[in-house]
Amino acid sequence: MNVIIIPSWYPDKMHPLDGIFVKEQSEALSDFFPEHNFAVSHCSENYLSLSSPEKSLKTINEYFKLKPEYRRLKNNFTEYYQPVLTWTEKLAGEIGRITDVHETNLKKAQKDFGKIDLMHAHVSYPAGYSAMKLKEKYGIPYILTEHMGPFPFDRYIENGIISDKISLPLQNADLITAPSTFQSESIYNFGFSRPVVIPNMINENVFRLNEKKTDPDKIKFYTLASFVSQKGIVELMEGIKSASAITDNFEFTIAGSGELEIYIKDFISKNNLSNIIKLVLNPSRMEAISLFGKSDVFILASRLESFGIVYVEALACGMPVIATNCGGPSDFVNDDTGLMIEKDNPEKIAEAIVYMTNNFSRFSREKIRNYFLDNFSCKSVSKNIISLYYSLIKEKQKN
Repeated sequence: MNVIIIPSWYPDKMHPLDGIFVKEQSEALSDFFPEHNFAVSHCSENYLSLSSPEKSLKTINEYFKLKPEYRRLKNNFTEYYQPVLTWTEKLAGEIGRITDVHETNLKKAQKDFGKIDLMHAHVSYPAGYSAMKLKEKYGIPYILTEHMGPFPFDRYIENGIISDKISLPLQNADLITAPSTFQSESIYNFGFSRPVVIPNMINENVFRLNEKKTDPDKIKFYTLASFVSQKGIVELMEGIKSASAITDNFEFTIAGSGELEIYIKDFISKNNLSNIIKLVLNPSRMEAISLFGKSDVFILASRLESFGIVYVEALACGMPVIATNCGGPSDFVNDDTGLMIEKDNPEKIAEAIVYMTNNFSRFSREKIRNYFLDNFSCKSVSKNIISLYYSLIKEKQKN
């Protein structure tokens, strides 16, 4: 089986973290299924903006230094990269050029591996749109994984009508997948086929089981998030303050960055919480991961999550989680894995902190870790994806 993966975003020299989940998923598929070939077609995001001519000039200068790259990372896994300039979607955003790049990469992949059996696009626009155009021309079926959350973004809907940029790729996809039941229902409620739920995967070899409690005397909570209102940062701080008036048997590490950084610092200072809360600003990826291993409980008070990958990273370490009822977490928060609370409610956050501080021992690290391995590990999710590939190709061969 030969599969070409078309992401809307993918890591490159200028954007090393963009679409990292697609790269990790592609690598996992090639690791677990060496008998199949996987190609990734991607083009860099060199975005030009009229509102920022200085930045656009720098982008143009960098663009002309970029060269196409074809990297054979394994016998069965190759990345095909070509740079492309893009601009506002109101002026078409150069979707034609983006599709041309994917077509060129498709032809190169076919030369290297043979006939492409299936395309897997991530996000309706631009990747899904390009896959749709390639299907029209070459008859290759495509799976579309829609990560967009909330679905759809505001710029793609007007007066309740979804833009053709989103609706056409979804309507013409041979199969749609979504990372959570919440995301699947959101898409289905707009009149599209109900997506199959395939969760995002977490590398079980990177996130490891915390073997024992980090501190015998205190429960250590961990929050990793962008410091923005959607992540419920204000409500979390109020909840911590209220909980600290009830018990002092806990500590917090809050890691991240964003527009609410000054608010957080001021809140800690004004409420004398510096002995409870440790702030870690702009953590590297490895530093953020290491903090899971130094903590007991993960908490995030989000207002909306189409999946909620940081919660699952915590489960991978055997940590119980406190999550708000904000969408994606409903798929994995249960009596064995943590607590689900109302969103936008500091009082419920405080109650959950106090409850977890007093009842932490009722949660089993091993049980949480095993639940993660069965449902969200690279090995588990890769098997589900390959099964979908097989079933779709088999169905198309019948027709």
